[in-house]
Amino acid sequence: MEIPSQSEWSVASWLESFRDRVVRRSLMGKRRLDATFTRRELDRKLLELGERFAGLVGQGVGAVPAELGALVQEVRGLQESLRSQLQDIAALESEG
Repeated sequence: MEIPSQSEWSVASWLESFRDRVVRRSLMGKRRLDATFTRRELDRKLLELGERFAGLVGQGVGAVPAELGALVQEVRGLQESLRSQLQDIAALESEG
């Protein structure tokens, strides 16, 4: 068996280092994808929670904590704006 030369050790070392970087970056990419998926799922659940809460408040079933009062009023205002905008769109569509 022949002893590897210094340049062969350098190439082998470089290749090993390169492989480690590729593996590490691949793992980072997977972790980022996992975190993105989790963030989207959390966003969906928060949206669902908010919609259910707003529905309960609208039905008078739940009380709005003082800390959320301003936010609930903003949501109601946006809901009314959206309703009005959709009515305007429907009216324009029916004219044409």
